[in-house]
Amino acid sequence: MITFDEILKKQKEDMSKYKVSICVTSYNQKEYLTKTINSLLVQKTTFPFWIVIGDDCSSDGSVNILKEYKKMYPDKIKLILHQKNQGLKINCRYIFECCNTPYIAFCDGDDYWIDENVLQRKFDFLETNDKYIGYQSGCYSEKNGQVIETVDLEERNCFFDFDREDALQNAYPGQVGGFFFRNIFNYMSRQDFEFYEDIGAHDSGKLPILMAMLAPIYRQDTKVTFVYRFRSGSFSRKEEARNICKQIYISHLQYQRMLAGLGIQEKMKIDGQLMEIAVNSFITALRTTCYAAGKDNWEQFRFIYCEGYFTKKEIRQAIYSHIITKCREKIR
Repeated sequence: MITFDEILKKQKEDMSKYKVSICVTSYNQKEYLTKTINSLLVQKTTFPFWIVIGDDCSSDGSVNILKEYKKMYPDKIKLILHQKNQGLKINCRYIFECCNTPYIAFCDGDDYWIDENVLQRKFDFLETNDKYIGYQSGCYSEKNGQVIETVDLEERNCFFDFDREDALQNAYPGQVGGFFFRNIFNYMSRQDFEFYEDIGAHDSGKLPILMAMLAPIYRQDTKVTFVYRFRSGSFSRKEEARNICKQIYISHLQYQRMLAGLGIQEKMKIDGQLMEIAVNSFITALRTTCYAAGKDNWEQFRFIYCEGYFTKKEIRQAIYSHIITKCREKIR
């Protein structure tokens, strides 16, 4: 398995024409693509970069917009147009395979950048800081066309390293639209590439956690650089909410395989997270038995209860402790 030191060495020897690939995933995002792509094209840099867009067989006219941009910027934009829907993970894999640059920046097709200097700043930082494998910046959220500035970032003054210990806690450094990282896929063997694919590394949501197993990610929130569009009604978001327990559990198994492959002895620490979801799902299901939410929560609870990760006695004790704690709080 390739090491971080080997990645740094190969990166410094890299003489590629483009220094950064901005990866964009697209699927039925016609109404957002123009703003997204324009926010990338205006980046001011001292180095050449290109934009690699993978469209996962959109049916809403997104492809026509992408082709028009390709005509206008033939040397700046590369298109990967799937004839059949592949899913996010495989779409990302094809995109990464085309990125033969030292660095990769990520942006979802419905998000957009709001800082024209962010690409240069992140590039300069990693060029002069060999300790880090990536750079994560903060974001605002946009819901129903309104940008929500939910955190006073200046007061928060949030600078820290997201490292292996954070990743083992199944924490998350931030939305992937702000992630800039050393292109480890460009320097690993085919065998390593397939191993990372098998454990889900090409799923953009897992990528920062997997990267942090190799080296720290620099994270800062005082300079917001992009806007994450929150689309609560999307099918994928509903499915994610329904299956969060299963997703965490499957991810846990994938991470454990990755740790074993990297020779890391530690275990992912998801016990508290899963138990909290199990208890909350049980309580919510009791309150909403007559509604769809009740059914979804029963399914969540049943998955953990029957999977065998915890004993049934442990789950019952956790529920009992939760009820006792809430009763005592009300008495006070």
